[in-house]
Amino acid sequence: MKNENKKPETEHASFRINKKILESLKTISREEHLSLNTYVNRIFDSHLNWNLLAPEVGWVVMLKSAMKEIIKNLDSETIVQIARNSAEGGSKEIALSMRGKYGVDEWISILKNRAKSSDFTLKEYKEKDMVRLVLYHDMGERWSLFFETYYKTVFFELGANVQSEYTENSIMLEIKSENRK
Repeated sequence: MKNENKKPETEHASFRINKKILESLKTISREEHLSLNTYVNRIFDSHLNWNLLAPEVGWVVMLKSAMKEIIKNLDSETIVQIARNSAEGGSKEIALSMRGKYGVDEWISILKNRAKSSDFTLKEYKEKDMVRLVLYHDMGERWSLFFETYYKTVFFELGANVQSEYTENSIMLEIKSENRK
């Protein structure tokens, strides 16, 4: 059994960085109350676990205001159908491409990285064979419906027992799986 609280192994590395970029990194890390080392590690992690892989599997960057406008003009039935079709048509390929494995834990990892990259708030609560994810997105109720349907479909296809709820700007997924660690 692995210890999730164990600090990752580190190694010293030396880089030459453009002075203006380094000053910007230092400024942001101070504003975020992080050490420069922690901040740079977060950047590397984000690049390796999301920015590098997401475009390969079809995720795109889009203005939040434009996405809100598009989705608010769709009826609920259409939103549900788009979410199901998207999840059924590509969730396995996405997980295999981004994590090398298709499973519940891999999809939870993808959801966490997507939330970070979208500047959404994600809280995770764990109990024995269950994980509860609460995602706050500030995109409106129709986006909540899309998210709930998409992720519920993904986890259902993986054989997980999924319960969900949504509000105007958040969704809650409770995922139970015999395959969970």
